[in-house]
Amino acid sequence: MITLYDLLGVSKTASSQAIKTAFKKKALQYHPDKNDGDPDKEEIFKRINTAYQVLGQPQSRADYDFSITPQTVSYTPNTQKKRRKPYKYQSTTRPFRSYVKTEIDWKANRKSTLYAFGFVFIIALLVVSFVGARDAYNEKLFFEKLELRKSIFYQATAFHADGQWDAALSQLSELKGYLLPYEKDMERFEIKIFSELVAQVTQYHQEGSHQKALAHFNLLEKYTPFNEIKLLNWQAQSYRATLQGAAAIRSLEKILLLGHRTVYTYVELAEIYADLMEDSKSALIYYETANTYAQKYYESFYGKAYAILLKSADLPESHYRLYNGLAKAYLNTDNPSQALKATKWNLRVWPEKGDAHLINAQAHLLLDAPTLACEQYLIALEKGIQAENIFCY
Repeated sequence: MITLYDLLGVSKTASSQAIKTAFKKKALQYHPDKNDGDPDKEEIFKRINTAYQVLGQPQSRADYDFSITPQTVSYTPNTQKKRRKPYKYQSTTRPFRSYVKTEIDWKANRKSTLYAFGFVFIIALLVVSFVGARDAYNEKLFFEKLELRKSIFYQATAFHADGQWDAALSQLSELKGYLLPYEKDMERFEIKIFSELVAQVTQYHQEGSHQKALAHFNLLEKYTPFNEIKLLNWQAQSYRATLQGAAAIRSLEKILLLGHRTVYTYVELAEIYADLMEDSKSALIYYETANTYAQKYYESFYGKAYAILLKSADLPESHYRLYNGLAKAYLNTDNPSQALKATKWNLRVWPEKGDAHLINAQAHLLLDAPTLACEQYLIALEKGIQAENIFCY
């Protein structure tokens, strides 16, 4: 049996500090943000987190240790065996009736037997005839259906050979529901065509051919459950690149419905609402949700002192986008004070970047602090940010 200690890779006698260190190491290795949303790694991460929640607390750890320790129970019988009472036979006397011998009519008996046998024979003959006719009819229908299925399959292969993916998949969908033992070639062909679709989508995604990728994504969505997190993320990116904001939001929301909630997904949703839908309030909601997840992430891995320990190399690029976007969302919703607070994280973790300084300049301008606005603008220029000078006169 795999125990929670096995999940963290420590012994049962490990100290609390050793358990905490092992958890941080394992969690960093399997966290979804570090593994591009891999569902297998996410499942391992959840188990590791559960193990730490139990073993990280002395009381829950003691309860768990007791639950996995074999228990022995001694039993001492304290009941005396009951003695059986002897059986007493009680006889009763009943009057006997005199037996009257009856004569058997053997001729009539033989005649009745022949009638019964003949009736059963006729019924059996009718049943056998009916079953034979039914089986012959069913066999005829079966082979007709089999020929029809073969015809559909051959049409699908012809469409595939001509590059008509939609027509080929449409034909294959008519064969859904069951496959006969000697229709393995149909099953292999179906697996092959979907594998080719995914490979083609991967190539288009890597090439940045978003329109072509979307055509194949639509086929996968039409003819498969289409619930792979990686493909849904790629689909959302293609929709976003082709300025189809509502469709991109639909793909990302499906990821959330599948239970895959990460900082990256919420930041993508916030950016689409801000850039494509021009909905600053909805964008702010998703940025704040992403911020909540990010802070839980920081505290889980680095403890309460994460603000001191974290460096830019420890965090994915989506976290930088999060706090820039959050600050801009506060500016767009007329809350410059909150914008200044939001930029503090990026200024500390990514000091070499200048975006936060430009946001600060805009916030100070809204707060009627032109001197501070000019100072922040000049720092942004030094760090390579190109922006119109509306701050220094």
